[in-house]
Amino acid sequence: MLLLCACTKVPSGIQEQQTNDVVYKDEKTTLRFISSWGGVDSKAEALKSILDKFEANNADITVINESLFGEDFLPKIKTDFASGNDPDVFGLWPGSDIRTLIDAGKVADLTGLLMDNPDWKRSFNPGMWDYTTYNARIYGLPVEVMFECMFINKDLFERYNVPTPSSFEDLKAAVAIFKENGIVPIAFNTYSEGTYLYQNLIAMIGGKNDTEFPFKDGQIKPSHLTALQYIKELYDIGAFPENCFTMTNNERNILFKEKKAAMIVQGSWFIGEFDVDDYTVDIIRFPYVDGYDNYKGAMVYGLGGGSFHLSTAAAEDEARYEAAVRLLKELTSAETAAYYATETGMISNVNIDSYNIEYRRMTIKGKRMIRESDMLVGPLDSFVDRSSWEEDIAKQFPYFLSGTITAEELWANAIENGIISD
Repeated sequence: MLLLCACTKVPSGIQEQQTNDVVYKDEKTTLRFISSWGGVDSKAEALKSILDKFEANNADITVINESLFGEDFLPKIKTDFASGNDPDVFGLWPGSDIRTLIDAGKVADLTGLLMDNPDWKRSFNPGMWDYTTYNARIYGLPVEVMFECMFINKDLFERYNVPTPSSFEDLKAAVAIFKENGIVPIAFNTYSEGTYLYQNLIAMIGGKNDTEFPFKDGQIKPSHLTALQYIKELYDIGAFPENCFTMTNNERNILFKEKKAAMIVQGSWFIGEFDVDDYTVDIIRFPYVDGYDNYKGAMVYGLGGGSFHLSTAAAEDEARYEAAVRLLKELTSAETAAYYATETGMISNVNIDSYNIEYRRMTIKGKRMIRESDMLVGPLDSFVDRSSWEEDIAKQFPYFLSGTITAEELWANAIENGIISD
């Protein structure tokens, strides 16, 4: 049993002082933690450092980090919860998966804890609580702000005299030039991360309303079918890698990082993949589509995988609860957020103004792009059933792009399989 209740009102960032003054019994509490910041993820090393520091300052706690990268993460965490092997603390983006876990009683309500720790709650940007609030109760701690955009290899654009695309027509022209010169125009695949291309296109064609409310009368809205046709057009002119149907998320990233592809649609977390002094890579707004001028300033924006939660199983165990709350405070402290911002370029939802962060060049540009956007649109995969999205949309893209099924058939099958999220 711990001798200190972790719910004590202690401002973020001074956990080291708190724990150093406590005498613990020999018994250790083991916590299981999982997030998508594992493997080759840009935040994996920073997370390891944070957890190592936490264990050093909390000698009575051991943290087992089970974080996984890319397509391996979601099946693992869903299987764990389904089998009763619930993690104690976990990171998971907003959307259908966290809502399903909340509805199943698997996620602890943090509202009371935050009310008892007002300084902690005030450390977060209040505008993002909506993303982690369900039925007027707070279930998650929003740390990582994310946006999506197009990354470009500037050196390839300069080498082949390709203008930076601002419209879809410009994009097609760039595709033609790169293809002529043996460069893959767009690093694209048909796993979940490949669908960022689709998510950005639908934001440009359907705007906020059609993206965040994609269905009407049980059917997908027409703008989603239109967006698919634009992707088919890119496929038909050779914009994607020849092996895009089998390429993993990591292989797609490597294709761009090794300068074998000129462009990739990615999230802001991808900034951390590049050295601070690498000026050969830049970010740009996703090209607008002619005829949809109202959505020219749209940008995909929201919370990333750095939204942290406490399982009900941990909350109902006194020792694990106290330890888990301390871990949550460490993961969401200003000091931790500042470390991520410095090391990986993360945009923090925790107030870190006093740290005078020297943000990376692309992060600074991304923050400016957000400010200048006249429409911030949530990612489409947050407004549908995520499992169906991956199985019935992403993995069915090969059949659509090759002409085996139509856009209408793609979505009809997904709806039949339960993609409409409650």
